Amino acid sequence: MCGATLALATALATAFATAFASFFIPVRAAEGLPGFAPGKGVDAAAARRISRWALNTYAVPGMAIALVQDGRLVMVEGFGVRDLATGAPTSADTVFQLASVSKTFTAATVAALVDRKQLAWEQPMVELLPNVRLQDAYAGQWVNVRDLLSHRAGFPAFFGDLFDHLGYEPRDVLRRIRYVKPATSFRDRPAYSNIGFFLAGELAAAAGGQPFTDLSRNLIFQPLAMTRTGIASALIGERPGQSGALTDVSRSHALVGDRLQVVPPNLSGVFIPAGGFASSANDLGRFVAMLARGGELGGQRVLSEQAVKDLFEPVIAEEPGFAEFPPIDEHSGFDYSPGWGVYQYNGLKVLEKGGALDGVRTLLLVVPQKRFAVAIVANRNLTALPEAVRAALLQQAFGRPGEPDMQPEIRAKANELESLLLAVEVKPTNSKPPSLPLPAYTGTYVNDLFGSWTVAQRDGALQVLAGPADYRGSLTPWNGDTFQLLWPGVISSSVDVPFQTDANGQVSGFLYEGYQFTRRP
Repeated sequence: MCGATLALATALATAFATAFASFFIPVRAAEGLPGFAPGKGVDAAAARRISRWALNTYAVPGMAIALVQDGRLVMVEGFGVRDLATGAPTSADTVFQLASVSKTFTAATVAALVDRKQLAWEQPMVELLPNVRLQDAYAGQWVNVRDLLSHRAGFPAFFGDLFDHLGYEPRDVLRRIRYVKPATSFRDRPAYSNIGFFLAGELAAAAGGQPFTDLSRNLIFQPLAMTRTGIASALIGERPGQSGALTDVSRSHALVGDRLQVVPPNLSGVFIPAGGFASSANDLGRFVAMLARGGELGGQRVLSEQAVKDLFEPVIAEEPGFAEFPPIDEHSGFDYSPGWGVYQYNGLKVLEKGGALDGVRTLLLVVPQKRFAVAIVANRNLTALPEAVRAALLQQAFGRPGEPDMQPEIRAKANELESLLLAVEVKPTNSKPPSLPLPAYTGTYVNDLFGSWTVAQRDGALQVLAGPADYRGSLTPWNGDTFQLLWPGVISSSVDVPFQTDANGQVSGFLYEGYQFTRRP
């Protein structure tokens, strides 16, 4: 999964929905890769064989892959179907949501601005965004784009994605960030943060004098002829059955009950630099080929060699967590560079970035020393297919004779993590009903960070209507005056929300993820 250590099992669902990670649906008992031959080499035929095997093994409707060897794009192909409802096939041009793979575009856009001397890696954010404040004043004074792109600004891990749905404009979110409580000391240790990438996008826009998405298009997508890459919501449509700008698009798929079906996409409205782009295997192949070639493709230089080195240079070390997949382990090392995770495999430096959102998984990998790269996109919820395919290709290309096949461990880990994620939380023994009738909890509640939320009763149940968009979540009694709040989405997890009462026994507020909401009179 190429990511941060996840210390708390309760954070797993959120972590993997917002970042790149790996909680998965059940797969078959662990078996090895057919024809496993480490170090034998990879060609297009081997990549096709591995892709078809993985598609069948992980029961994914569709996937696409691009393979770069010695700096050349040698294979781009789609497999399976892009939409189970229609049976339409996946092609090399099928557009997939990228989720956190979008972060690599953000980092590349920043690097292009650095090339043009419009921005410096170490330039304090406050010089370009003077009205943005952080709760940690020292961090607010010195944080720079390298900090933001390598998760060392001190923001809490996997926090803040709710802003994609609350209906606030980016300028509103910028103002509210001052109320985000830091989770770590500035530059002390990393914590995977989409807030950081949102800020990096706003910083780039200020430096470049254009909206961030325009900068990405002008500096990266257009020079690489990435004509099927852009904002996901615009390209694929807001929901199943609704057309975006393109028709050859992959739909999100997930198990609903015991049936695999198309589900609504989880689209970024504000945090586009963190997870809001979409692209095709053909376009991604050109992007990773450019990086594998040191910033140049087809005779056109998109990034300087120094810019690519800066993107791939480790910034801060992280402990590989129990949710990592081989070859990432306690021996591989793991660091964050701007936009990427960095580890070692058989003496080679590997750059990897993965993504996960409702019904989609994605992964990019670059081995700079070998000018080797892979892009993988898949359309099933929380599948380990991208990690399985990239491990098979790494071993086939750069493995050593006698080393063990990684596939049994990957599949066993996928089952283990899937069981952890899908475990049903059991109510506390002798749980109590709410102390007051449900209507007593209704009303409007406010918080500096999240704004105004309304608790309302409908059809005998409570719901939350959050922010200007009235984003709707269900509020279910759990134990006494603690309720569980569940937002929409196939991989959402419940959040405990304890309500408080005043001296008169009236509901006065509640806590949400450690933030106090106060009830308005």
